[in-house]
Amino acid sequence: MRLSLLLLCMGVFLQAVRAHDCFLFANPFRIKTGVATKIAIHIHDQFPGQHVKWDGARILRFEHLYGSMRSNVIGTKPVADSSGVELRVTTGGVHLVAVDWAPRLIEIKGPDFTKYLKSEGLDQIVDARQKRGESEKPGRERYSRYIKTLVSAGEGSDQAVSTVLGQTIELVPLENPYKKKKGDSMRFRLIFRGKLLADALVAATYDGHSRTAHKYAYSARTDANGVVSVPLSHTGVWLVRTVHMLPVQGEKEFDWESWWASVTFEIK
Repeated sequence: MRLSLLLLCMGVFLQAVRAHDCFLFANPFRIKTGVATKIAIHIHDQFPGQHVKWDGARILRFEHLYGSMRSNVIGTKPVADSSGVELRVTTGGVHLVAVDWAPRLIEIKGPDFTKYLKSEGLDQIVDARQKRGESEKPGRERYSRYIKTLVSAGEGSDQAVSTVLGQTIELVPLENPYKKKKGDSMRFRLIFRGKLLADALVAATYDGHSRTAHKYAYSARTDANGVVSVPLSHTGVWLVRTVHMLPVQGEKEFDWESWWASVTFEIK
């Protein structure tokens, strides 16, 4: 496991059955104004997993949004052990933090690639490979990550929650999770390259649901408007995530490209 994670972070080719989830994790998710929270990047096949080194060379976007204010904080230095960066807020309300991670390559054995595609609901890619007679061929994929987290600093503006950033793929919360409670549901809109993405499988889970790899509490497909509703069945930290994939032509190192999106937040 540790070796697989290390190789993945280095961006070399890796034989694997499933890609790992990547998401932002705030510690804590609820803070007081004037107090800092640490924002870390986690990569793991279980939630919440563990952090990886904050590697500024891989980060293409690092933004902090509050209300109508939008700050580029890409130059923020990590904490001493490189486990993340500190974010200190001076205004109450909900703060949105977003990171885009640079693309990396991965190669997976044919049968394992098919299993991975099916588990992610990428049926159109399974069908395309079958029609091409490539089901047994290794899957050569380029993947990139577009990850967000929502941090609450008490009462104040929640305008940032539903702000569309313009990420290549983006899960946009349509409601403020910090106004939700156990038993409520929460809607998200999925956007890809500026357009609504329908019929995409979105999975959600919470800390404590399972220690089994890639075991999610809930999954459903987006509707015609790119919207999916997630039942918030438990308190704690939540992850909502998805992946979209398309075939690629004319590239020497990969035949498929995927874009991963995630959002994390806490429910009380």
